[in-house]
Amino acid sequence: MEAQKTVRVAMLSFAHLHANGYASALGSMPGVELAVIADEDAERGKAVAEQFGAEWVADYHDALSRDDIDCVVICSENARHKELTIAAAEAGKHVLCEKPLATTVEDAQAMIDACRQHGVKLQTAFPVRFNASIVALRDAVRDGMIGHPLVISARNPGTCPGSWFVDPALSGGGAVIDHTVHVVDVLRWIFDAEVTEVYAEIDTRMHDIPVDDTGLLMMKLSNGIPVSLDTSWSRPANWPIWGGVTIDVIGETGVLFADAFNNTYEIAEDQGPSYTWQSVETSGDPEMVAAFIDAVRNDTDPLVTGEDGLRSLQVALCAYESAEQKAPVQVVTA
Repeated sequence: MEAQKTVRVAMLSFAHLHANGYASALGSMPGVELAVIADEDAERGKAVAEQFGAEWVADYHDALSRDDIDCVVICSENARHKELTIAAAEAGKHVLCEKPLATTVEDAQAMIDACRQHGVKLQTAFPVRFNASIVALRDAVRDGMIGHPLVISARNPGTCPGSWFVDPALSGGGAVIDHTVHVVDVLRWIFDAEVTEVYAEIDTRMHDIPVDDTGLLMMKLSNGIPVSLDTSWSRPANWPIWGGVTIDVIGETGVLFADAFNNTYEIAEDQGPSYTWQSVETSGDPEMVAAFIDAVRNDTDPLVTGEDGLRSLQVALCAYESAEQKAPVQVVTA
């Protein structure tokens, strides 16, 4: 695809809360057109199509059958990711799919296989990896700013989104599957390591819902570093953002702290300055969507692959297994 050619995008469903952010990002990019929005919810679909200046269709097959569509962004209910991704792959459309990639490992693998078979790109929507403070944290860790990392303490508390998110048939679970995958992806990326073991305590304590809203995970990375993760829907409904990814990396000579939704990162050292506050540019959704568009336009590999989505999903599913067994579970990544 020539660099000058307009990349034309179809969005398949606006069921997910992140759809508006992705559509806004697409609308602000030069050389990109959000051409059509497919949503079987007519009221919602017509409203967002008017908002973003796109055509609305009820049946996603009508969007996929168009020769002028280069790629799709899937923001449906989690359980529909497989259906929509495979249909897009068969139609020759590149795919950016909302996380979690699927609700089962088998479905995620089928999506990856279909995209590979039909020669289309599959990117998992992990915007936190593109937040500037997380990028800065990765650079600091890899530059040895605090020596060898010893322990990681992470959190991703958020609000309970309600709607289909609390229907296990559509979501695949609650807070644990919803918020674990973001942090696991970031940790895999920062440390170039896999999660090898998970122990989880999971419950429903704050909301009257049929899925979990509370999760505490203890994990071990393949490099030996232990990780704790709070992945709960513990924030009130008026909380200003969907989540709250924060990561402490405790090292031999200091501590790094990053807040994905704050435009700073902090370092406290036992050598040199005792405390440093560094400003970085806020980023996230626009950079992630732009990376996908660049991969489509330039025929390069996505920065966040379907395999990345699969690995993070495996950890979340192992957490549920651990909570049920009340024992640590090994994560098999082979």
